Amino acid sequence: DILTMLKQIFTWWSGNTIGAAFDIKRRSGYVGTDEYGNRYFEERKPSLEGRKRRYVMYKGLAEPSKVPADWHGWLHHTGE
Repeated sequence: DILTMLKQIFTWWSGNTIGAAFDIKRRSGYVGTDEYGNRYFEERKPSLEGRKRRYVMYKGLAEPSKVPADWHGWLHHTGE
């Protein structure tokens, strides 16, 4: 449906935009999925600071409160 496609292109709060999803999948490797269905990725190459950036692709609405504590720590490089 055209409305769904437009939402995927332009609205980040209803999930990942097509551009963000493409970019994350192109530069990053899949790490895992949590109990909410959110998927986690880590860049293949480190940034200039020497750390690999980490990303979450939310299932459904972009709701940070639905990131479990262990994955939150992983995203922020405070826990592995």
